[in-house]
Amino acid sequence: MTDAPTLNPEKGIVSFYEKPGCKGNAKQKKRLREAGYTLQVIDMVSKRWNEESLCRFIGRENLAAKVNPRAPQILHEGWSPEGKSDEEILAAMLASPILIKRPLLFHRGAFGVGFDSPLVAELLGDVEAEMACHNGKHECVGH
Repeated sequence: MTDAPTLNPEKGIVSFYEKPGCKGNAKQKKRLREAGYTLQVIDMVSKRWNEESLCRFIGRENLAAKVNPRAPQILHEGWSPEGKSDEEILAAMLASPILIKRPLLFHRGAFGVGFDSPLVAELLGDVEAEMACHNGKHECVGH
């Protein structure tokens, strides 16, 4: 007998944009796989984003809420989204994708940002707080 998750073709494929090596993202992927989803995993940090492709996930408003609070620029360089316009935040995210809250997800025409997104709630139901990457429950320092 194996512990491999059972994939359910009816659930479909979830595109999961991650930072490779993130322990939180690893737990999140495991949870989605255990629920029967097939994952297409993409390195969001080295991906070449443009305004159109990124805004499909994060939108164009309230971008401060979609910033990764554990990014090195915030923790070590004093960068903050406070007082910045959405345009300035978007430009910073495009220049340095580590600033984008993770994971980004896509499933059957729906986009999500963060494991606390409505898309994840739709896929899994209520998500426990420890599964969200940016709540300080695990070590995501400097990424």
